[in-house]
Amino acid sequence: MKRLGLGLSIAAAVAVAGCGAPRLDDLLVPCPSLTLPADVADLTRYRPDSPPDLSTMVLDARVTGIEGSCRRGRRDQSLDSSIAVRFQVDRGPAAPSRAFQLPWFIALLDSQTNQVVSRQSFIMNGQFGVNTTRANVTSQSVDIAFPVSGGRRVQDYRILVGFQLSEDEVAMNRRRGPR
Repeated sequence: MKRLGLGLSIAAAVAVAGCGAPRLDDLLVPCPSLTLPADVADLTRYRPDSPPDLSTMVLDARVTGIEGSCRRGRRDQSLDSSIAVRFQVDRGPAAPSRAFQLPWFIALLDSQTNQVVSRQSFIMNGQFGVNTTRANVTSQSVDIAFPVSGGRRVQDYRILVGFQLSEDEVAMNRRRGPR
């Protein structure tokens, strides 16, 4: 969230310089609703070509939190959003090393039609500490800009976050249910 700190520092510098205090409207910018569906909130990976059981589990991960902020874009024609995702990862007995990769995504949806307006995929790289089987990691902030003019409002969008999963992994999450 380095950008947010920089933005607040600039706003404070402008106020001190005598250009006037920032308007309350500039500080209270609404964000689109954020969705984390249970189908894509967990990721359990097993050793390839092995039956899915505890002895073949490579890792088990879940999204534990999402940090976000929104600010007005250029000429109030867009909204700029910054999002960072927190993950908890457990190392399975079949993990070949301490390193891990978590494939995840952020999608911007039209809230009326649920159609994807834009989508970005990422890989979160991490490593378990020595003699540890659990890691808590946070992604870099991701910036998303979207139009809020010409009849489009913040409420017309929804942000969806989750793991990039195979059909089998989604089916397993549906069978298992939310954790």
